[in-house]
Amino acid sequence: MIRRTTKVAWNSLAGMAAMGAVSLASASAEEPPRWSLQNSSDFASYGAFYTDLTASYSPFGSLWEPGWRVQGIASARRYSFIDVGTKRVGLDTTLDALVGYQFISNGWSWLVAAGPSMVNAHVYAAPGLLPSNTTLYGIKVLSSVYGNPTSNTMFYAQAHYNTGSEFFYAQGKTGIAIAKNLFVGPEAAFSGSWTYDQVRVGGHITGFSFLGMQSGVSLGFVRDSTYGNGFYTGLNFQASF
Repeated sequence: MIRRTTKVAWNSLAGMAAMGAVSLASASAEEPPRWSLQNSSDFASYGAFYTDLTASYSPFGSLWEPGWRVQGIASARRYSFIDVGTKRVGLDTTLDALVGYQFISNGWSWLVAAGPSMVNAHVYAAPGLLPSNTTLYGIKVLSSVYGNPTSNTMFYAQAHYNTGSEFFYAQGKTGIAIAKNLFVGPEAAFSGSWTYDQVRVGGHITGFSFLGMQSGVSLGFVRDSTYGNGFYTGLNFQASF
């Protein structure tokens, strides 16, 4: 059962970090921020749902400067799976506390971070099957990079791994500017664990403003080794202060 809790895990931190880098490039006239709040939500056609809230803090300078970073992440995801011929519904809630360093040079940003993670995996009752609740502890490690290869293009990539859930995730996206700091382009991701894998290919719009927040949307196709083919959509929001 523990292995199955990772089957629809999907971390949209990638889109949030990419938008953070877009904010960094566009906000030179504003007061340098030290805090960032980010929210991402992800929906898949086979019924999975993911949402998170990330608070990032730069303790020794602004987020526009290289330095240490502290992150707290709270997330939840809902999913379903087949257990002895019966459909089960699960809900995982996760808390991460990460510390890392962000390198910034010539318009490029590279973040490396790690820290403890706690996952509460709850599976609801089904006909003839009792509910279950499992708590997993581990270490989460992540790395991300953002840059502008040319004045009107962007590149983003990230990867992370959680030893508690044994879940891995890697994503890359690129884009062409259609307006100032507004990018459109393709994205792809590969995720899973030793029990399954998932591939996503789609497109994104990153960097537009919505209610004063940097925002992004994505849409594409997904192939899951358990659920088969489908589609996904994602929403991302960020505010810095």
